[in-house]
Amino acid sequence: VPDFFIAGSSCYSCPKHHSTAMANSPSYIVGWFNFIVAVLALAVGCIFVFDTLTDATLHWDCEFLDSDCNVGWRSVFTLVPDFFIALWTPVLLGAIAVSVHVTSVRQWTPKNNIVLALFLIFLAVFGAFGYTGMLGVITGVLAAVAGLVTAIIHFAGHKELAVLNL
Repeated sequence: VPDFFIAGSSCYSCPKHHSTAMANSPSYIVGWFNFIVAVLALAVGCIFVFDTLTDATLHWDCEFLDSDCNVGWRSVFTLVPDFFIALWTPVLLGAIAVSVHVTSVRQWTPKNNIVLALFLIFLAVFGAFGYTGMLGVITGVLAAVAGLVTAIIHFAGHKELAVLNL
């Protein structure tokens, strides 16, 4: 009979004890912090794109061959690398950060907590600080702190990846 069927047993592989042990794990706690930062980063990106899209107005009262009629639209919906990357970087980084925690949309899993920490610092620098005012700055600070804490738990010997499996 497996231990988890015996009353009072100390089986940590059974579902009842596993969730308690997991909730007390530093990796689990840091994983929640990382997930909150990821959601904030995605919000920063979405707000930035939404604010930029308000500049995109499509004019219908142009001359037939007027090349400057919809400059505002063209400046938002462009594939020019400088503008495209500047517009979509925070959304993309935020989406990747959220997908690390959500198994149904996961596209990438960091190999260890150091890789995750470096990604969070990258997210802070390139996907948060420069976008959406103080929300971006606060999110960047939180992402940098999350990266630091994730590195600390790695070096403290907690090798379990600090991500959630939602």
